[in-house]
Amino acid sequence: MIDTSDTEDSAPDTSQDPLPLCVNEWMPKNETSVADETGATGDWIELHNPGVEPIPLDGWTIEDDDSGPQPLDGLSVGPGEFLLLWADERTPVGLTHLNFKLSGDGGQLSLYAPDGRGSVLGWGAIEDDYAIARATDCCTEEDCLGFDWRGTPGGTNTPEEEPEEPEPVEVELLARGSSHRYWDKNRAPDAGWTAPEFDDSAWSEGVAPLGYGDDHIVTTINYGSDESNKRAAAYFRVEFEAGALKSLQELYVDLMRDDGAAVYLNGVEVLRDNLPDGDLSFTTLASSNATSQTAVQRWPIDPSSLVEGWNTLAVEVHQVDVTSSDLSFDVGVVALLPPPQ
Repeated sequence: MIDTSDTEDSAPDTSQDPLPLCVNEWMPKNETSVADETGATGDWIELHNPGVEPIPLDGWTIEDDDSGPQPLDGLSVGPGEFLLLWADERTPVGLTHLNFKLSGDGGQLSLYAPDGRGSVLGWGAIEDDYAIARATDCCTEEDCLGFDWRGTPGGTNTPEEEPEEPEPVEVELLARGSSHRYWDKNRAPDAGWTAPEFDDSAWSEGVAPLGYGDDHIVTTINYGSDESNKRAAAYFRVEFEAGALKSLQELYVDLMRDDGAAVYLNGVEVLRDNLPDGDLSFTTLASSNATSQTAVQRWPIDPSSLVEGWNTLAVEVHQVDVTSSDLSFDVGVVALLPPPQ
């Protein structure tokens, strides 16, 4: 962890404002992570300048717990840049080579500014090619330091943010709660009732949710005169407009149905939910009782029947039993388009 505790009276002050420069990471037992200008793989220390101005290192010193302070005169770190120092006891090689090595068994590393402020960092035993690194460049919070295989010598520790994948655009073609034509008579509607060209002018009209027997119903439809022998099915039609379809990725129906339903888009069946296979008639019953009268489930449907311009969605809703106390229906249509470029 970063140690900023008070030291002996004669030691430099490490408790003032943060330094404009930091020891960003260091590797006591470098075997393969990086080599210096001579090809040697000495221990290394990385300094980082997170600011916007260059920092000349004249008057700065660095030391471990066994060596005396080594001046860093003649070096500088540019804004946002990193400087590698080699703790290899090879000072004749150049200014970036220090007069001490780092211990793989643990130790202490101290960096001091010309004004006496300092940063003291400690570590324990460590394996080959592991760096002690700040989680993000020059961070100072608790648990900032950790181990990093091979490190990132001369580069940032801050993980690059993954660019956010643009989200597809959801376009509502038909809102739930729309007005529908509906057929609630004591027989099935005339043949062709699912087709766009069908004349539904004799049908009733009302806003969804449509049905009976539940508090959420907006438009109550007729189930007949006998509560113990209600009509097994009700029929609905609604038109909606779709724009250009070249970029359409997916098409969905958001369906509320109690108990079962079949959905037709421009005369083509695109969804059958909780109804038996085969031909459907006015007396066909749903396969099971609906578990919720208000649940809305999203279903993917084949978009090939969708046309540019006006479309017709037709739905038949069937009861599980003619004695059922309620029926409910609502529907929406949603298109998924590619994300904007």
